[in-house]
Amino acid sequence: MSSAAEAAYSPPQSEEFKPYRAVNRSAVLSLVFALVAAPIAILTLVSTQFSYGDGVNLGFWTALFSVFAIALGWAGLRTIRRYPNEYSGKLLGRIGLLAGLVQLVLGISLASFTYATEVPEGYTRVMFSELQPDADHPEYLPISPRAVELNGKPIFIKGYMHPGVEGMGSVNHFVLVFDYGTCCFGGQPKPTHMIEVRLPEGQKGLRYSRSTLKLAGKFEIGPYASKFQDLNNVLYHLNVEQVR
Repeated sequence: MSSAAEAAYSPPQSEEFKPYRAVNRSAVLSLVFALVAAPIAILTLVSTQFSYGDGVNLGFWTALFSVFAIALGWAGLRTIRRYPNEYSGKLLGRIGLLAGLVQLVLGISLASFTYATEVPEGYTRVMFSELQPDADHPEYLPISPRAVELNGKPIFIKGYMHPGVEGMGSVNHFVLVFDYGTCCFGGQPKPTHMIEVRLPEGQKGLRYSRSTLKLAGKFEIGPYASKFQDLNNVLYHLNVEQVR
């Protein structure tokens, strides 16, 4: 080969290829959980500011998803540090971890604030679980000893409007139910999972929605099981004084 040809020809230089690094799965999942928690955190903030929905429940779910984001982000970053030539995704893990920490604090703070301030003064917080019959006290069946204690007293309780009044516009008489599990997918709710609710005369009624209702009023046990629309065996009643 002539010297001119040798000068014109230069053999390809060997390139140093970087090893392939897989994106760490934990880092990716950390970011996913942080993104899932973000809109719930926003809803929690809206609920706290405008008394819409259940800020305690929303704050709990915000905190729960944030814990997963934090744990997965920490695990992902730890794995990437140990095997830097095998895994990438450090930025994803950092974002998921930091977002999770911020949203965890936000969720716990808003849920705690809502829980501490949502019950009006002079009312007792009551949960549907307290109104369930107790097999250890058969003398109170089919109601609970706690229900007997609360009879005639002011309580604060959360629940959902039964869909039997859907499409009726604003109503001041409806049934509050424990959850949507039974009533909205067929079947009769348990007697102790229902409270017949009456709003004061002249007060603006409530329109049906799937949002959590927060009601404060005088709790009463009926002298006998009553019927409301297609619902049988309604035992509990609430004369509402405040809607939160």
